[in-house]
Amino acid sequence: MDALLFALALEVTLLQLRIQEGSSELRSRYWSYSNEREKAQHNKLLLDREVVRESVMKGLVELVEAGRCRALRRAVQALRHRGDAAAAASLAHDRLRQKREAITGELKSMGNQFVQELSSAGRKVALLRDKLKDDLLNASTRLRYADKWLSARAEAAETRWQRPFAPAPSPGHEERVHSELVKAFLLQIKEREEVSDYWRIRYSDDLAEINEKIANIRDVYMEAIKCREQLQNVYDLHEGEMRGWLTFKRERAARLAREDRLRRAATRAQSWWRGVMVRRALGPFKHLKNAKKQQPKSKKK
Repeated sequence: MDALLFALALEVTLLQLRIQEGSSELRSRYWSYSNEREKAQHNKLLLDREVVRESVMKGLVELVEAGRCRALRRAVQALRHRGDAAAAASLAHDRLRQKREAITGELKSMGNQFVQELSSAGRKVALLRDKLKDDLLNASTRLRYADKWLSARAEAAETRWQRPFAPAPSPGHEERVHSELVKAFLLQIKEREEVSDYWRIRYSDDLAEINEKIANIRDVYMEAIKCREQLQNVYDLHEGEMRGWLTFKRERAARLAREDRLRRAATRAQSWWRGVMVRRALGPFKHLKNAKKQQPKSKKK
C-alpha cells in the first residue's frame, strides 16, 4: 500500500513537472532575458527539472520492478552535491566580483593619475614648443645679422684690395682642351661598348648552356617518368599476385603458430600424463610399484 501511494505521488510529481514545463514554454515565447544571469538561472532551472524528471522516472521503474527506490536516493544526493557546488560557485563569484571592483578602482585611480601626468606633460610640451620657436627666431635673426656683417666686410676688403683679373685663355688652348675631352669621352664610350658586347655574348652563351642543362634534366626526368609508368604498370599487373602472396604468408604464419601452440599443448599434456603414470605406477610403469614395495625401510637410529 505504501509503495502504491509512493508511486502515485511520483506520478503526480511528473504531472506537475509537465504542467510547469508547458507554462514556462508559453511564457518564454513572450519573455526575453534581460541579462546573462537570468539566462544562466533559466538554463539551470531547465537542467534541474530534467534531472528531477529522470530521477522520478527511474524511481518509478525501480519501484515497479524491484520495489526499491535507490535512484531517488542517488538523485537526492546528486542534487545536494550540486547545491553545495552552486553555493561554492556563488561564493567564488562574489569573491571574484569584489576583486574585479577593487581592480577597477585601482585602474580608475591609475587612469586619473595618468590623465594628470598627461596634462602636465602637455603643458611642458607647449612651453618647450614656445621656447623652441623663440630660439629659432633669435637664431634666424642672428644669422641674418652675421650674413649682412660678413657681406659688408667682404665688400670692404674687395674695395680695399682690388687686383687685376687673369687674361682670358686663347682659342687654340680652348680647342686643344676640347679635343682632349672628346678623345677621353670616346675612349670611355668604346670601353663601355666592349664591356657591353662581352657581357651580351656571355649572357647568350650562359643562356644556351643553361637551356642545354635544362633540356638534359628534362630528358632525365622524362625517362624517370617513363620508367615509373612502366613500374606502375608492372605493379598493377602483379598486384593481385602480390596480395595473394601476402595473404598466403599471413595464413601460413597463422597456421604455423597454431600448429606450434597445439604441439606445445600436446607436449605438456603428454608430459603431465607420463609424470602421473610414473608417480602412480600406471600402464607400462606398473613394475615401479613393486620396486617401491621391495625397497627396505631404513631403521631409525
